[in-house]
Amino acid sequence: MTIHWVRGTCPRCGSDQVLHHIIGMPLFEAMETSPAWVRWEGCTGLGPERECQACEHQWEPDDVGFAEEGEEIWDSRTDETIPPPPAPLRVVGAVLIDGERILAARRGPGTRAAGLWEFPGGKIEPGESPQHALIRELHEELDIEVEVGWLIGRGLGSAGERELHLDCYWARPTGPAPTTSTDHDRLEWAEPARLADREWAEPDIPIVQEILAGASPRFTR
Repeated sequence: MTIHWVRGTCPRCGSDQVLHHIIGMPLFEAMETSPAWVRWEGCTGLGPERECQACEHQWEPDDVGFAEEGEEIWDSRTDETIPPPPAPLRVVGAVLIDGERILAARRGPGTRAAGLWEFPGGKIEPGESPQHALIRELHEELDIEVEVGWLIGRGLGSAGERELHLDCYWARPTGPAPTTSTDHDRLEWAEPARLADREWAEPDIPIVQEILAGASPRFTR
């Protein structure tokens, strides 16, 4: 049996120094071919399945990145299968900085949450890390290249019948600052304290609160 091991990156700091903790009893061939960053915990493992050696962040892989649809559930009482709940919509946002200022973007007419302010970003596609999704989305939406920093936090909202998970990261342009957006009718640079003057989309509010409470930009370099 050949297993294609993919180490991945940390969803908080972006490091590739990720340990995989495997819970349960594996096939002997899997243990024989596993790389040094795979730790076999057996049936007694209780901790998260992923751990970053660079920043000590721990997480479950199913809670990060593109969310796959669940499997049908068998209900023994009715002898029928129950459809799984809709998978969460996972999106990423960028708290873009320019010196002491932060970019706020207002949703344009005809878009979801039109008129509300948000941090620019978009959906995570299958196979993407949150950081790579954010780099792609900002290039498509704002026509800029960026360096992505550390995770700030997660905001929750809804997208129709689906739960929406918004993970926001510090980011900074590596070239010219954005001047237009495909999804927004207004872009404004504001001092952190002035972010509270705007009406924000629900998922972005916890991120604004983190910034107002003193969260400061953090980058690997």
